[in-house]
Amino acid sequence: MTKGLKYRFQWMLGMAAAILLSVSGFASPGICGEPQAASAEEPAVLAAAQKYFDAEVARDLPAVYGCLAPSSVYSATHDYEAFLAEANASPVRILAYKVVRIDHIRNNEDFKSFPKVEKFAYVEVEMVVHYTDKNEKADVNFGLTFMKEKGKWYKG
Repeated sequence: MTKGLKYRFQWMLGMAAAILLSVSGFASPGICGEPQAASAEEPAVLAAAQKYFDAEVARDLPAVYGCLAPSSVYSATHDYEAFLAEANASPVRILAYKVVRIDHIRNNEDFKSFPKVEKFAYVEVEMVVHYTDKNEKADVNFGLTFMKEKGKWYKG
């Protein structure tokens, strides 16, 4: 197999895998291949994600900090002043976002490690970010964990 043919084969194999993964993501089959019903928690998770990302886009840093889960590792290791210093030093700015999907909403089954967390959820977003140090923009797909504490959803 020639080098060019080898790379073309690897590219085609990669594209086939990407297509299969993207198609399987639309189905989300439940038991016996039936579609899963949306969780009753999904609207609340979406609202929390939108509140967080709206604050990021607006650079409303007090609101961003307020969206962080109180019991998260980040909140435990960063007070508000440390958060502000880190946020102001970062060259990354979120210009726009779109919540792609909310998935894996589940009860906390590890209260030993996460004693204040009731539930977890996975939120996938597509973002347009601006790197101010390079003056470049990029489209980014990112997955985040959201956590429910005392009946309220936060960014983990």
